[in-house]
Amino acid sequence: MQTQAFARVLLPHYELRFLNTVPAKGVYALRHDTTIAAATGRSTDYDLTATMQYISRMLTGTQRGNYLMWGIMDRQTDEFYGLIQLWHFQKQTAEVGYEILSQWQRHGIMQEVLPQVAQLAFEQLDIKRLYAVTGEANLPSRRLLEKVGFQLDSNYHEKLYTFQQTELALVRYQLDAKK
Repeated sequence: MQTQAFARVLLPHYELRFLNTVPAKGVYALRHDTTIAAATGRSTDYDLTATMQYISRMLTGTQRGNYLMWGIMDRQTDEFYGLIQLWHFQKQTAEVGYEILSQWQRHGIMQEVLPQVAQLAFEQLDIKRLYAVTGEANLPSRRLLEKVGFQLDSNYHEKLYTFQQTELALVRYQLDAKK
C-alpha cells in the first residue's frame, strides 16, 4: 500500500493528518487520559517521551503499510481532537479505531469523520468490510457506530484484560461496502 497518498485527508470541517504533522502534546493529552485508556484497554502514557515513542511506532507501521493513523484536526483552528486509524488489514477487510479527547466527545466530530474514513477504505483501499471493536459498556461509541450504519456482529464475544488489570467485554460492529 502506498501510504503517502493518505498523509493528508481533507474533510468538510476536519483534516486528517499523519502523526508527524500533529502536535505531540495533543496526542499526549489523549494518551495520558486514564478514562480513555481504560475504555479502550490500552496503557496510559505517563510522559511525553512515551507518547513520542508511540508516535514513532505508529509512523513506522504506517510507512510499512500495516495501518493508517491520522490525527483529527480542525480545519479552521488547527486544533487537535483525537486519533483515527485503519488497521488489521486482511484480504478485503480492515478494522477502524478511534479516540477523541474527553472535552470533544459528543460534539459530532466522529459523525463526520467515521463515514468519510469508511468511504476512503471502501473506495481507495478496496476494503469490502470494515470492523469496529469497542467496549460493551461504551454506549456512546456503540451509538455512534449504529448511527453511521455499522451493524452489531452478534457472533463476536471477546474479553480483554486491560493494562489496568480489569476485564473488558468487547463487541464488534461491521459495515459493508455498498455494491
